Amino acid sequence: MPKGICNLSIISIRFEPKSESELVSQLLFGETYFILDQTENWIKIKTQLDDYTGWISGNQFLAWDENEKGQKLATLFPYIKAINQITQTPLYILPGSVLQQWEVTENGIQCAINSTKFLLIANPENFEQIPTNEIGKIALDFLNSPYLWGGKTMWGIDCSGFSQLLYKLIGIQLPRDAYQQVKIGEQVDFVNKSKLGDLAFFDNEAGKITHVGMVIGPGEIIHASGKVRIDMLDSFGIFHSKLGKHTHKLRSIKRILV
Repeated sequence: MPKGICNLSIISIRFEPKSESELVSQLLFGETYFILDQTENWIKIKTQLDDYTGWISGNQFLAWDENEKGQKLATLFPYIKAINQITQTPLYILPGSVLQQWEVTENGIQCAINSTKFLLIANPENFEQIPTNEIGKIALDFLNSPYLWGGKTMWGIDCSGFSQLLYKLIGIQLPRDAYQQVKIGEQVDFVNKSKLGDLAFFDNEAGKITHVGMVIGPGEIIHASGKVRIDMLDSFGIFHSKLGKHTHKLRSIKRILV
């Protein structure tokens, strides 16, 4: 099956092959995908990362030669500035992106997509793997990021995109949507037994999982709702202090970090 790669900071994945269609997810720099179908102006894809399907604009498509040598995750906040070594133009690589063909050369740190090399403006120590016990610190870097349905970056993110990205940054891959993520991990029976990194899931009146957030401290949850924010968490759900009421009904708490 033919494959493509994201060579831009972000590429939108849409539900239907038209620009006004709903945003369902995003590709980050270096992420790859399989090509399922195409029209004159649109490509239907399935992401290699999490098997998510949707449509991207044909003018943002780039075929990939599948060279995975030296692959590394981008974890530097808020972004890495990179210089295209052919055009000498800048590109900004966001946390969670994949640095293909990553290597340290005499000219500095480089990555490459196919034959195009990018010089990364950063120090080598900035590319160390983030320890799992720093997931709370990472989460705080996203505070006040605006909510965006289908978003996966601090410039716009949804609830499940937020939990997926947090775990990706510490080297753990989760599915894209909350109803899929709830199937992962060990059940935590009581809120007061939850700890940093646990994921809390919330359902609607029909019993469908519609929201997810991460336990950030005793009785506290960080989640994307309007913006990335910290609210109180109790056995009923999320309590919004400014509104003075519960906004999300707790369904389950799962522990991923054991």
